[in-house]
Amino acid sequence: MRRHLVLLATAALLVGTVVPASAQGPPRMETEPISWHAQATAVGLGDGEVDGAYAHLRATDSGASVTFRTHDLQPDHAYTLWFVVVNEPEACDDEPCTPGDIFADGNPAAAQVLHGAGIIVGTSGRATFSAHLNAGDVDGWLDTVTFDDPRGAEYHFVLNDHGPRIAEHLPGMLHTYRGGCSDDSPFPGIFPETALHDGEPGPNTCLLTQQAIFTP
Repeated sequence: MRRHLVLLATAALLVGTVVPASAQGPPRMETEPISWHAQATAVGLGDGEVDGAYAHLRATDSGASVTFRTHDLQPDHAYTLWFVVVNEPEACDDEPCTPGDIFADGNPAAAQVLHGAGIIVGTSGRATFSAHLNAGDVDGWLDTVTFDDPRGAEYHFVLNDHGPRIAEHLPGMLHTYRGGCSDDSPFPGIFPETALHDGEPGPNTCLLTQQAIFTP
């Protein structure tokens, strides 16, 4: 009987050290509309929100995931989704943070930009992009930052159209920013050199087309 009691006591102590998943709190789950990017509006692709398109964010202590579901894309074009995380949004001058905040000297907002997903769009013009970012040190266009508060970060998800599929430029058109893009493409002047050298240039005119933003 004594041995049985000791085993029970030991089991109770072990159970007491387990932290249930619920102790971390529920995940941050939000849904935001997808809007046309200013570059797309400038060439007449669309303005304001993309009707019925949305992005869904799920963030926990271990990282963040997005599902970006949209339409009105160009069939047989290659698109990449860019994952922008702002770890210190309170350091931005505006809400939501602007590109000027994200690419500011010294990176006071502890922002990072990295590839999320790539797809060649089918004949329907519809596509769903999914991406995940683990908590921890994150490399990308900017110096390495630590992604340590997924619940409290600001997120921007931006879609880049690489133009019609070109076999000799795959898979770069699905995994890099410059893949397949000509020097005449309207690259934002504020983008760092790391972005402009990310991938092999090609003959297509590329532009940013759609985006979704999640503020904390």
